[in-house]
Amino acid sequence: MSGVRGTRHAAERTGDVGVAGWTGDHARGDARCRRTAEAHTRDETVEAWIDLHGEAVLRLAYASLLNRTQAEDVFQEVFIKAYRHADRLQDPAKVRPWLLQVTVNACRDLRRSWWWRRIREGPGLDGLAPAAQGQESDPAGAAIRADVRHSLVRALRTLPDGYREVVVLHYYEALAAPEVARILGVRVGTVHSRLHRARQLLRHQLEAWGVEP
Repeated sequence: MSGVRGTRHAAERTGDVGVAGWTGDHARGDARCRRTAEAHTRDETVEAWIDLHGEAVLRLAYASLLNRTQAEDVFQEVFIKAYRHADRLQDPAKVRPWLLQVTVNACRDLRRSWWWRRIREGPGLDGLAPAAQGQESDPAGAAIRADVRHSLVRALRTLPDGYREVVVLHYYEALAAPEVARILGVRVGTVHSRLHRARQLLRHQLEAWGVEP
């Protein structure tokens, strides 16, 4: 993503930024100043959201699409929509769930396209790998844990569509089952059953690779 300015310009190209009914140079000048101030405020708001929630959006898109390039395209689309709707997202507590829900919908739309099915195989779920930690007091133990994490990321790729998103939202984003259900548009019971089945599938896959979960 080239930055918030690019997001703003893309959003403005698809919408009317004029002020209907105003006439005269003075009115137009006031309108331009107002739009400039509002755009600047939106830039700062969306930039803060990217800092706070951008990693979560990318992670969820990776899990859903299994393709880095397409996940980055979804990232761009999500924050363009966030820019357009910034004035409606006044409650900070609702921003992250809204962004994740938009991400889920954007990924579903993409998966329904004919060309996506032709290029589905991507570079994997490296975007899910945990960030590197500080120096470990037990290098051997750290290496083992890193191997297990890497194997777990590989195993996540093998989960069916609909299961990867549940795992990422619940375990990576630490969202409770009711919130996961709301974001995905499914019942809470469905979330619980998918989490249970996903744990079974992941354990079986890791055991098949000789990795102790």
